[in-house]
Amino acid sequence: MLVRETRKSGAVREPDAGQVNLIHAGVVFLSKDLLIRLENRLAKDLFGWTEERCMAPLGEVLSIDSEEYQLLCRIVAEDCEYRDAVVKWEVDGTVRHVLMDSFVARHAETDETGVYIVMRDMGNFALLNQHTEKIERIATIGRLAAGVAHEIRNPLTTIKGFLQLLEQRLERADMLDEIAYIRVMMQEIERVNALVTELLLLSKPQDMAWTDVSVPGLLAELRPWLDEEARKRGVETVYEVPAELELQADRGMMEQLFVHLARNAMEAMEAMEAGGRLTIRARAEDGRVELQFSDTGPGIPYYLFDRIFDVFYTTKEKGTGLGLAICQRIVADHGGQIRVSSKGFGTTFTVSLPKTRSSSVRVIQQRQSS
Repeated sequence: MLVRETRKSGAVREPDAGQVNLIHAGVVFLSKDLLIRLENRLAKDLFGWTEERCMAPLGEVLSIDSEEYQLLCRIVAEDCEYRDAVVKWEVDGTVRHVLMDSFVARHAETDETGVYIVMRDMGNFALLNQHTEKIERIATIGRLAAGVAHEIRNPLTTIKGFLQLLEQRLERADMLDEIAYIRVMMQEIERVNALVTELLLLSKPQDMAWTDVSVPGLLAELRPWLDEEARKRGVETVYEVPAELELQADRGMMEQLFVHLARNAMEAMEAMEAGGRLTIRARAEDGRVELQFSDTGPGIPYYLFDRIFDVFYTTKEKGTGLGLAICQRIVADHGGQIRVSSKGFGTTFTVSLPKTRSSSVRVIQQRQSS
């Protein structure tokens, strides 16, 4: 059991009963004779206690062989006082991590001497750790991208310029094979340049150019590209978008979001002999706009759902592993959420965005403060 930031004190204080009951955490009182009082509903939840009565011997509430029981016994026996101690808390097979405070006091009603223990549920600390590590990885990649972008782009610009001059001379000399080689090199330079641009998109917050965006209007602009890409892959396209659906967003970012999700869906169906179908839906609901990109490809195994948004993770032979990470960043910058579902075959990415900028800003601020 993990416990940090411990100190011991024999001081006795008398808390205000009303304040204790208002604390948004599990509050218990443990007397010297190991009688535990579960002071509120959150305390009952943390101890897995379903009975109506709120007082019982500690051995009835927790198994005497459990680490949790041993910890509470030591706290009350030694008058331990904890401040912001992180404790792994397992009751009835449910594992949580709680932030624990304890202080020696007399019970507000019975005047018994014992220890008050305040426990704040932190949920699954392992998942929180993974999320933090993921953010740190993205930040590291972003700093790296920002640092080398200038050094990469300068020589790329020089190489591209000289290749263009060389192409003109080869055209005058009618050297068609060599011109074809030059054009392949130019395409590869553009790929590297696009990769640097995408890395920079992940590296830092973008300046948002908020405007009213017509969803069907944006889709109409992208349809020539979408339909051509679908035709080359033998994919059918279906669009189900209301005629007057709007939201406040950065238009350029919304365009990138549509392109990445549509391309991802079409690439998922490339290996299918019978082609496939890409369906783009949109609707307004409760002050939000919901976008869906569905394909009829082989689907995504459930155990990969948490990994597909990781930077550089890809199952595609020629993928960079940046497309979905960029989509997640764009959606987050707009105060929205993106989720994936797949049932055996076919995959649907659902994007939920606030319809107005004020809602987006409020959601972003709440996320940053949490």
